[in-house]
Amino acid sequence: MKKLLTTTIAIIGLYTFSFAQYVDNALLFTQQNYGTTARSKAMGGAFGALGGDFSSLSINPAGIGVYQRSEFSTSVNMLNYNKTKSTYQGYSGEDDSNKFNFSNLGFVGSTPMVNSSVSGLVSLNYGIGFNKLNNFNQNSQAYANYSPHSRLDAFAQNAKGLTTIALNDENAFYNIPFESKLAWDNYLIDPGEALNTYVPILQSGETVDQLENVHSEGYINEYVLSIGANFNHKLYLGATFGFQDLYFNERYSYGEDFYTTSDERFGDFFYTYQNAYNGSGYDFKIGAIYRPIPQIRLGLAYHTPTFYYLKYDYSAEMSSNLSQVSAEADGSHYSETPYFHENMNFRTPSRLIASAAFQFGKRAMLSIDYEYLNYASIKYSGNAYADINLAIKDTYTKANNIRIGAEVRMTEHFSLRGGTEFLSNPFNDAEYKYNSYSGGLGYSNQRFSVDLAYSLGELTTYRNIYWVDNIQQDPVKEQNMRHEVMLTLGFKF
Repeated sequence: MKKLLTTTIAIIGLYTFSFAQYVDNALLFTQQNYGTTARSKAMGGAFGALGGDFSSLSINPAGIGVYQRSEFSTSVNMLNYNKTKSTYQGYSGEDDSNKFNFSNLGFVGSTPMVNSSVSGLVSLNYGIGFNKLNNFNQNSQAYANYSPHSRLDAFAQNAKGLTTIALNDENAFYNIPFESKLAWDNYLIDPGEALNTYVPILQSGETVDQLENVHSEGYINEYVLSIGANFNHKLYLGATFGFQDLYFNERYSYGEDFYTTSDERFGDFFYTYQNAYNGSGYDFKIGAIYRPIPQIRLGLAYHTPTFYYLKYDYSAEMSSNLSQVSAEADGSHYSETPYFHENMNFRTPSRLIASAAFQFGKRAMLSIDYEYLNYASIKYSGNAYADINLAIKDTYTKANNIRIGAEVRMTEHFSLRGGTEFLSNPFNDAEYKYNSYSGGLGYSNQRFSVDLAYSLGELTTYRNIYWVDNIQQDPVKEQNMRHEVMLTLGFKF
């Protein structure tokens, strides 16, 4: 009971800032990238019915049964360039990031069965390694000049109902909206005319310049242990136990410059926070691939929810420099929160992936994957998160994702590939658009393979920097473009 009470108090202190963070990160930690090798990346991640590629262990584990020889493979992102353009109140800001990383490392062992050429069990296969399921590296910048709106309005609104005694309390960070506490300590809000109400120091007609910078980094790595079987080269079965390693770190900064109605600068404030998630999780996947005729493969896979245990750390600080406000407020000020730490249990939705692949002679194939999941089923465990879980249900909906890939064998050893991915809108009411386009080529022989892929992912979202009741805020439109170049080396024996 004491532990629950402590957690609840900590969450209350975090609510004003991070209520939205809990909801936003729930989606972020759930979405996955299935193109973890160059071949699967080039084909849009549509590998549910194909197999014979290490990425399939995280998509449809039955794909491990397709291997006829043992193989070691590794993949690197030689280029992972992420550019974000933000449009806010008619102003455009840009920022980017680029980071080299490993995408895949794995080994699959194939054990042929005696008399497999006759009937029955042809081979038993096993696999071990990792696939990078998500990459959180991104930088963004948004700004607006001479805006009639200020974040001070949000600080004042969230302080409503609090006494000045509560705001002056040194321990107030633990049980009240701490952004408002920081603003109060920095003389950015004043008591209003009504009891326990507050107003910003800005006067009617005064404007502000706004600048926001967000830097995030991190990943989700899945370490897989898989087993699969090949029956008559017709039915393939497989299972994967996945262990996820999650890391996410976000550094946020926001500032405003204040101007009088005569365009005279009279102050500013600067607000920063850093929040970090570290944790691990696990899930279980089962799948099957069936070949009714040699030219067609049908795949079906089920992923249990991923059950995460996460450690959440957070701290924030605010400073201000004011003049011509009041004798008490003029000057430089600074305040910071205590260091917040929280442990949480988090569950992603389950997934269902249905696939079909069609082979056209010995030269070409087409692969299609359909993925279903319900983002509204994302859940934080514990009574302290009841309101957050309700917000998740109100915010998110079911998703129907489509991945399409094609491969053409130009010669005995060389192949050309292409693919695309369409992710449906996970939100009930917010705009969201994601498409990716990819292509690549590969060379393979009896002993060795090398694959190269390029993909372009385009994501458009809309978000609010802050909320103020009864004031229409322009959302930030973010257009993110991720360019990836991936190389995979495979060694067969």
